[in-house]
Amino acid sequence: MGKLKKHLEALRYTILIVGHSLGGAMAALAASYIEKIKLFDGNNIKVVTFGQPRTGDRAFADAHGKQLPYTFRVTHDHDIIPHLPVKGQKQYYHHKSEAYYNNDMTTADYIECDDEESLACSDRYIDASWNDHHRYFNVYISRWGEAGCVGDPANPTGVP
Repeated sequence: MGKLKKHLEALRYTILIVGHSLGGAMAALAASYIEKIKLFDGNNIKVVTFGQPRTGDRAFADAHGKQLPYTFRVTHDHDIIPHLPVKGQKQYYHHKSEAYYNNDMTTADYIECDDEESLACSDRYIDASWNDHHRYFNVYISRWGEAGCVGDPANPTGVP
């Protein structure tokens, strides 16, 4: 890994790691691991997740926030997945920061919460929706992926 690390350091890349749903949890874990083994400096890693479930405990959330200053969990209105596992269940906890869209995401209006579990963002809701989990920025994520990420992301065709 030494040769790869030297090559990457010389190029001074910034790495962007993204994911939706469970892929968001995997993105957060991968970013923390990449920083921990020092493949990239935490300041050169950007993490953006969409509809990410709670991924680690409070210690993980705190460490993730210190390791990776550019981390955003994007949440859509009443998306159910960011509320799972249920808070308090085996002490799962969100890392910071949350960009919360309490609308249909067709505008740029969102609320940013820097706290890990903020009642000013999506944690304030008890009711939840599967529909809000499937559609981010007017893209039906799962169906668009099944269609090979081609065509109109708002209305993918060719998917049963």
